[in-house]
Amino acid sequence: MTLFTSIDISNTGLDAMQTWIDTSGGNIANANDVVATNAPAYATETPVFTPLGGTLPGAPGVGVSTSVALGSTTGVIVSEPGNPLANAQGEVKVPSVSLGSQLVDLIQAQEGYQANTVSITHAVAAYQSGLAIGS
Repeated sequence: MTLFTSIDISNTGLDAMQTWIDTSGGNIANANDVVATNAPAYATETPVFTPLGGTLPGAPGVGVSTSVALGSTTGVIVSEPGNPLANAQGEVKVPSVSLGSQLVDLIQAQEGYQANTVSITHAVAAYQSGLAIGS
C-alpha cells in the first residue's frame, strides 16, 4: 500500500462518517415531526457501510462505500388532542426516532471522522518527509 492509497482509503472513511453525521442530524431534526394517523411518518435514515476491496480474509481493503437506508414509516401513535392534525380520538403519529441512539451515533461518527483526519495528516507528513529526503 502506498501513502496515496492510505489517503484515498481515509477519504472514503471521511465520506462515510460525514454521511453518518448527516443522517443522524436529519433524524434528530425530524424526531418531533407530527403527521395525521393515516399519513406516513418520517422514515429514519440509517447509513449502510460496505467495505471495498478484498473480500477474502486477510485481503487488503481499499475503503468503504456508503449508502442510506430508510426505515419504517409506521411511526408511533401518541395522544395530542390539541394538535390540529389529531384524529377524532386526539391521536397523531410521530416518527420512531430514539434521540439517545442518534446522539450516540453522532459521537461515534465524530470520533471516526477525527480518526480518519489524523490518518490523512500522518500520511501527508510521511509523504512530505519522503520528498524532503530526496531533495
